[in-house]
Amino acid sequence: MKLTEDRLNDVLKESLDNIYVILADESILIEENLEKIYAKAKQEGFTEKNTHIIDSQNDWTFLSSNSDNLDLFGSKKILEVKLLGQGPGVKGANSLKDYSKSPDPNTLLVLIGEGLERKSISSAWVKALEKVGTLISIAPLSSSSLKVWIKNKEKELNIEIKQEALQLLIEKTEGNLMATLQEIRKLSLVYPSEKIDLDKMKKSITGSSKYTIFDFSNAFVSRNTSKAIQVLESLKVEGTPETLIIWALTRELNNLFKVSKSGSTKGIWGPRNYLDSLAKTSKEVDRYKILKAYKRIAFIDSCIKGFNKQNPWLGIRELTLTF
Repeated sequence: MKLTEDRLNDVLKESLDNIYVILADESILIEENLEKIYAKAKQEGFTEKNTHIIDSQNDWTFLSSNSDNLDLFGSKKILEVKLLGQGPGVKGANSLKDYSKSPDPNTLLVLIGEGLERKSISSAWVKALEKVGTLISIAPLSSSSLKVWIKNKEKELNIEIKQEALQLLIEKTEGNLMATLQEIRKLSLVYPSEKIDLDKMKKSITGSSKYTIFDFSNAFVSRNTSKAIQVLESLKVEGTPETLIIWALTRELNNLFKVSKSGSTKGIWGPRNYLDSLAKTSKEVDRYKILKAYKRIAFIDSCIKGFNKQNPWLGIRELTLTF
């Protein structure tokens, strides 16, 4: 079944599917849908989450072993599979098609494809999973759909941004979703349950925090550990949600992985100094370390969602210190 993200809430009220495929270019848009699916999964008794980060070295045996060894006690678990900017390959595609023929009823398979080519939607493995599960393919936000996305965030945070203020917000954040969300969250804390006019927006933007999420991202990707920790502590004090930090880290790891693989920063948006840092770090850090960081982020994310017990901030700090 193909589903648009705006219908996901209503469908989840009725039932939880066994298979979800989420394709999008923005990690924030993916995460919003994952939060809804995993919240429903916890209600349905799924208490364990295993994450597999896919690269060219994966053998995909985890799929067949998962379906071959059904838990006699009916334990329910989430199997999260993340594709890193590329499809599953021939071996992975065949494994996914085979799994779709006989999915484990006690397993929730969630396959995440961030930054895949749009033609992936018509791939045989996607169609096979869609036939027995749910496909959510999220198109990049246009200028009009960005405004709708912001309006939805306003409702969630119980504020109302007036038209002129909304236009200023979009101009200042340049349509970047992480920056936009950080600003909206800050507005909801400074002006709870209020209408945000142009004056309030100007005050909020000009009185912005000492550090932004991008200061953390830039320090992390350039491996300036002391600066990254300093910014991280500041963001924590200001009430920045852990999920926003995780999205930022995931974005940087995605970019590092792409540059490490291609040897070029072509196609990656950012100022020259940021691109130079990406290129430099991609030569200093091998792909194994990047994949290890991905797995660490997956664990921190499971802590945020309540599937594991650890303070997420401690995990983020540890990853920042050791990367």
